[in-house]
Amino acid sequence: MSIRGEIKKIALIANTNKAKAVNVMEQVCNYLDDKGKDYILEEASAGLLERRVKSQVYERLVDFADIVIVFGGDGTFLKAARTFAASDVPILGINLGQLGFLTDIEVEMLEDGLDKLLAGKYQIEERMILEGRVIRSKQLVSRLIAINDLVLTKGPFSRIIKLETFIDGEYITTYPGDGLIIACPTGSTAYSLSAGGPIVNPKMKSLIITPICPHTLNSRSIVTTEDEEIVVKVDADHSEVMLTVDGQESFPILSDDIIKINKSNLVAKMIKLEGYNFYKILRNRLHNNRF
Repeated sequence: MSIRGEIKKIALIANTNKAKAVNVMEQVCNYLDDKGKDYILEEASAGLLERRVKSQVYERLVDFADIVIVFGGDGTFLKAARTFAASDVPILGINLGQLGFLTDIEVEMLEDGLDKLLAGKYQIEERMILEGRVIRSKQLVSRLIAINDLVLTKGPFSRIIKLETFIDGEYITTYPGDGLIIACPTGSTAYSLSAGGPIVNPKMKSLIITPICPHTLNSRSIVTTEDEEIVVKVDADHSEVMLTVDGQESFPILSDDIIKINKSNLVAKMIKLEGYNFYKILRNRLHNNRF
């Protein structure tokens, strides 16, 4: 494990809808006070505490901190990773959710995890990020980044959509069905896995194409290299198709829209403490039937 320079200031962000958030944040603030560490809270998170603390708006936290600690599940982590992707500030997650593939510290090991953090016993993993561009009538109408996946779905209608798919300009197939997931390795254990896609080590650089409920017996996931571009042309007879980012943000898609997906030039910087092992976490999740 790499030994890092001293952490001087820490930003704290909580999922304010999590019942555990107040108690765990209090524990972390007390710990940092005891260690003489400076910290700043996101405004809504600060509002949960009865004590007076320094706070700042979400988007500006990285201007005041060396690292960000998030309290929540993978969803809370994903939002922070997208928001701060253009910065050099790494993120550490304290798991208050269910799966916690991205978060690194379980509540019952809170102090041990923080000890490792302040002792510099961690690595910073740079995870691949996806970039999606929506082209409508030959014009760029939206540019999106995703840590886990970009998902095309048919919306609430029961009618299928057809997704004409190309890899590096080569036509592959047209997927008729409920939609299509384009994931990076970090997202291989999310929606893509639920739809039958492969589990890919997040240190790898690749893109994963997984159809959602395909209306054909020969549709399978495809894994591409990191440098290949995936292009999807949408054919739908209704206007409820959506492109969803990490399951959190959506953009409406029209028939004949073209979605181009590549590896982004940005990377997500994630703190992984001493003892972290992807396969250990995978084994625990599989054995606990927590997918």
